[in-house]
Amino acid sequence: VVSLLVGSVLFMHNASADVSSPEALLQEMNQASQSLNYELSFISINKQGVESLRYQHARLNNETLAQLLQMDGPRREVVQRGSEISYFEPGLDPFTLSGDYIVDSLPSLVYSDFTRIAPYYDFIPVGRTRVADRLCDVVRVVARDGTRYSYIVWVDSGTRLPLRVDLLDRDGETLEQFRVVAF
Repeated sequence: VVSLLVGSVLFMHNASADVSSPEALLQEMNQASQSLNYELSFISINKQGVESLRYQHARLNNETLAQLLQMDGPRREVVQRGSEISYFEPGLDPFTLSGDYIVDSLPSLVYSDFTRIAPYYDFIPVGRTRVADRLCDVVRVVARDGTRYSYIVWVDSGTRLPLRVDLLDRDGETLEQFRVVAF
């Protein structure tokens, strides 16, 4: 048991040494989320329950194309074409808003400018683990005061896409969780 524990600690220490800085890793996550072509199936867990969704993102001719689709219940869909984001939901008239990304999809932390929020948070490398059968670097984003939430972020080691994000209250309890189940 002791050798397993020591081995785990050494693995996490060595793995975290591969990452230049947790801030740089999170900035790479921001860039990857906006520039790569990818599809994620994920669950969103919060106090209202569990929701399963699929998010597709592509860059074509320097324009963002994205779709967020609710996988259970009535078909709810959000589509992005450039800076236009359209919402389609049964029983409601479709509508379009301007924006840089679909706010209903990935956690807002993913789109943060980490150099701007650095005065308010500490970025702590935790090590490596797996999510959705992918190797991830784990970073804690800890609020320096009691007025902001903290996060734990699992970033895919290869693509730098976020594969899990936990939003934590002041006591460290999980309020919301974004967790990729298929990539």
